[in-house]
Amino acid sequence: MVKGKTGSGFEFEIDEMIADDMEFMEFLADAMDDAVKFPKVMEQLLGKEQKKRLYDHIRGESGRVSIEKSITEFTEIMTLAGEELKNS
Repeated sequence: MVKGKTGSGFEFEIDEMIADDMEFMEFLADAMDDAVKFPKVMEQLLGKEQKKRLYDHIRGESGRVSIEKSITEFTEIMTLAGEELKNS
């Protein structure tokens, strides 16, 4: 497992095998063409429980989960996980 913590304080744990998962790559590629598919990419990367924790982490006072913050956290998680995988 790859563990990390984003700048906003969200602690995550992802399976290092995601880097060698063709279905994840397909989800990611699809989301690049169709942003509506992005939540499925988040779920594929983090799993349902961690995705919910992330959404709760970035949820605003209005109760809404910011798309911009979601993408920022996702990008940071991917970057941190990639660095961790490269160093192992």
